[in-house]
Amino acid sequence: MRQNESNLRTAAIFLAALVTISSCAIARNRSNVTAKANTLTKKQISNGWKLLFDGKTLNGWKGATDDKVLNTCWKVVDGQIISTERDKRPAKLGGSIVTKDQYSSFDLRFDYKLDPDFKGGGVNSGVKYFAYPKTELGLEYQIYDADAEVSSKGALADLYDILPAKERPAKPRGQWNTVRIVARGNHVEHWISGKKVLEFERGGEQFRAAVAESKFKNRDKFGEAKRGYILLQDHGGGIAFRNIRIKVLDD
Repeated sequence: MRQNESNLRTAAIFLAALVTISSCAIARNRSNVTAKANTLTKKQISNGWKLLFDGKTLNGWKGATDDKVLNTCWKVVDGQIISTERDKRPAKLGGSIVTKDQYSSFDLRFDYKLDPDFKGGGVNSGVKYFAYPKTELGLEYQIYDADAEVSSKGALADLYDILPAKERPAKPRGQWNTVRIVARGNHVEHWISGKKVLEFERGGEQFRAAVAESKFKNRDKFGEAKRGYILLQDHGGGIAFRNIRIKVLDD
């Protein structure tokens, strides 16, 4: 009898150990599962993050200068905002899209992917911030083929035509890259693939000297607006965006 009781206790302990091990394995597997695109966790929401793209519509966006570009130059396909190829659009139609709200200090993050089948040369696009109302002007995080030869300050992760990034650790066409743009007051940072590749002070001596050498030199205090739109730039197709999210920061 005592032997049977001992065997039962041993079996119970063994089963309990199996349950514990299985639970830990399941928890590990769940933690390794990639989060669903275009969603936020409860923790992210509680920390102030907001989606700028719901994965289904362009409801959070408008044309930078003309709303006709919605669902023509830009479409939602398979949970991605894609820039359609120019030759598949109504004649001569082109244009960027912007958020409906303007932002001052923020942490902006998004994924982008370049179309491996794009035939129009280098895929040229960008995300602009502090974009001016009813224009396509703003500070631009340049997006381009990472290995393309381009003119100075026109390569991937550069502040377009103003300041160059120090490196460009990006994946090739057909793979997703993650970008982060942080603006807190006048301090700005460009990130890609988890690495900070450029930082500067809007209105600072280095910044103004670089603007003075750029195509924006005749615009008074270019890039120094207190607030502005987030803009997805149209350059004729070849790019897709997803997981576009923003967190408003204190100045």
